[in-house]
Order: sequence, then C-alpha cells, then structure tokens
Amino acid sequence: MEKVGVTIRKIRKIKGISQKQAYSGIVSRSFATRFERGENDIQSGKLFEILNNLAVTPNEFQFINNNYKRPLMDALLAEIYEMYDNHSFSELSHWIKKHKESNSAEEKYAVAYAEILMFTFDHSIMPVTDNTYVLFVHLLEEKTWTLQEIKMVKIILPLVVKNTDVPFSIENLTRKFEKNCGNYLIENGDPFRVLNELISFYSIVFQIYLNIRSYKLAKEFKAKFLKINEHQLDLEGKITLKFWLAIYELYFGDFESGEKMIHQLENIQRLLSDKGKLNIKTIFDIRRKDAINYRKNIAMIDN
Repeated sequence: MEKVGVTIRKIRKIKGISQKQAYSGIVSRSFATRFERGENDIQSGKLFEILNNLAVTPNEFQFINNNYKRPLMDALLAEIYEMYDNHSFSELSHWIKKHKESNSAEEKYAVAYAEILMFTFDHSIMPVTDNTYVLFVHLLEEKTWTLQEIKMVKIILPLVVKNTDVPFSIENLTRKFEKNCGNYLIENGDPFRVLNELISFYSIVFQIYLNIRSYKLAKEFKAKFLKINEHQLDLEGKITLKFWLAIYELYFGDFESGEKMIHQLENIQRLLSDKGKLNIKTIFDIRRKDAINYRKNIAMIDN
C-alpha cells in the first residue's frame, strides 16, 4: 500500500490540480511537498479537506491507495456473500477451513461471519464457535452500527433465535435496525442502499416467524414491506421487495396472484445479464411448499 501523500499526489496529477488548489488553507506548501514524498503524515480532518478539494470520496481514495484493489476485508466478505447468496454452502464450508488458521485480524473476523452464515443455514453443519459468539454479542450491545454492522446484524438474527443463552427481543432488534438504517437515509435519497438491507432484514424476520409458526407476527410484515419507499430502491431492491410481498400472498393472501408475481420476477431476472443476489427459484420452492402445508392446516382447523 502506498503512503497516503504519494497517492494524493498521484490523484492531484491525474486531475491537473495544483498544490495550491489542493492544500491552500490546510497545510503549508513545504509540508505539502514533504507529505507528497511520503515523509510527513497528516491529520484525518485535514485529509478529508484535501480529498474534498480533489473531488475524491474517501472510499475511492482507499481503493486507489490500495493499488486499485478492494481492502482485504471487503474482498473477503464479497467472496462469502457470493457463496452464501448462491447457496454454495459446501464451498463456503471449505472456505472457512482454508482461512480458519490465519493470524490476520481481517480473516478471523471474516471467518466468524462465515460461520454465522453456515449456522443460519444448518445448525448441524456449523456449531456456535467462540468467535461467532463474541461477534454477535458485541453487535447486539452496540447502540449504533456502521454499514458493515448493519449487514452483519441481519445474518445474526437466526442465530440469536436459536441460541437460548442470549435473551433478546426480535421486536427491539427490529426497531434498532430500522433506526440505524434511518441514519443513512437522506431526504428523497438512499445513497448507501440501506433500504436493500432493510428489506433483507425484514425478509429474515418474516421467515423466522414462519419457521417458528408465529403466523400472527409474520402477518404484520406486509405493512412493513409496504412502508418502504419503492422510488428510492435500485432494481435489485425493487425485485426483492416485490418477491417478499408475493411470498406473503402465498401464505396469507391470494396464492395464485403470489405465484404469478414470482414467475414475472423470474422472467425479469432472465432478461438481465446479472441476475442479482436473490435466488428466487430456491426460496420460492421452499416457501411454496411450506405455504401449501400452512393452508392445509388452516383448512383442517376450520373444518
């Protein structure tokens, strides 16, 4: 990884910006020269001012400063997300074994996260480890989350439900999740795509209630899905929102309408070169079968 000042100079040259334009009112010219040679360091506040003058976001700067590569943690989590979203659980299990003995703090954190994902898929495959336990207890105790914690908390939910040693209210966690997502929303905008995370969180809670047969609580989630401003969603978010509203119909509404909507969403995905993260067919097959059983049981009770 380059020295911060060396990367700043590279960006400044690319944009054709003079030292005066980049550093005026922030640091002296002599300091700026030494900084760009990698001889001086700089306070974070001043660095942000310089990045603002260069019209470069901190994320883009980090990417450039890392030789145009993702930070290690981002790269590891991207691998994990891809395997999990594609339901490649055997591959994910091998990934965990490969990285488990690493001394890298980033890899240890990523392994703990991957273990949580495996646990939520099948309790018999991956027992709760010390790393996993420490991670989710830490996240539950924190009042405010960054974007990465928001992504992780939604995966931890099924683990919390199964682990009776940690008393926690799903309803309280839901309110906390909503509040933290709200911190990243701006008027008429969702710059960090947190509404996608909120939809994903709602879908997980919705499925938890279906799995534990808490149908009264599950029914409440249609209102939550409908509260989300569809105009602020990207294509992936819109497809995912429509999908879960269709799953709701399979259980509690018009079954045929729900099926029709899901088939339409599958057709939309086929038109796209990138099918996105939502594995419609796998989830639909599981939920359709469970919804039919639910309706049969309701019919038997009514009769």
